[in-house]
Amino acid sequence: PVLYLSPDDFETTGWEGMVRQSIEFYINGDIQGAFNSIENVPGDVPDPRFYAYRASLLLAVGRVDEAEADIMEALNLDPRYSDAFSLETIIFIVKNEKEKALTAAQKAVEANPDSATAEIALSYAQQASFDLKGARESLERAVELDPENALAWARLAEIQASFGNLGKALSSAQEAAALEPNLSRTQTVLGFAYLSQVDTKKAKAAFEKAITLDQADYLPRLGLGLAMIRDGDLNGGGRQIEIAASLDPNNSLVRSYLGKTYFEEKRTGKDVREYEIA
Repeated sequence: PVLYLSPDDFETTGWEGMVRQSIEFYINGDIQGAFNSIENVPGDVPDPRFYAYRASLLLAVGRVDEAEADIMEALNLDPRYSDAFSLETIIFIVKNEKEKALTAAQKAVEANPDSATAEIALSYAQQASFDLKGARESLERAVELDPENALAWARLAEIQASFGNLGKALSSAQEAAALEPNLSRTQTVLGFAYLSQVDTKKAKAAFEKAITLDQADYLPRLGLGLAMIRDGDLNGGGRQIEIAASLDPNNSLVRSYLGKTYFEEKRTGKDVREYEIA
């Protein structure tokens, strides 16, 4: 996720009132309610913000073709609409088109140099190109531009952890969760930050909350499994990692952890199969 909106960004009447209500549902972890709230929005809304928001919802559930159509509609209304380029960046990254991702992210920043969303998108493109230092700098700019942006703080925590700055990562993750405690992403990042400090009790609480907020996300399941294993519950942790693998069957990292779990459980054959898939 890169697009962070508040209900207060929209008026209370007309189509904007529907979007406002949709955002409230999304923040509270009800993505179906978020979609239902904008079902009756007219098809000729003249504001690119609506199409970018709907595209971000569609991407959250993997409906890429529909999201791309909304992104194009936003760009038809405003050919320099920064948020549309930011969303394009994520699609290119998932498709492993790194150069296109970087180009789209640069367009997002050029179109709106004051956009935290554009800097978050750029950080993903930079990370995909193995420029972690650049990604960190982009995220530091993002939180400077918008200190209330929970996604920016969560993303900064991820990058800080990758540099081994575990104390800073925990502080950033706590800031993200304080700003938006009901987003699965902020709770997931907070869980991993606690796990890196071997605070498994707080890590498990954060992962469990993230799972409640987004049942389809594999990451908090993986985190919860690792925390349970760290506490000596190999069987329970292994089952959580199995669920993570079922939610994202092609994820090599999850498959590797699952293979290691099967090895520790002495489930001969299953461990080899998971490593082969990974």
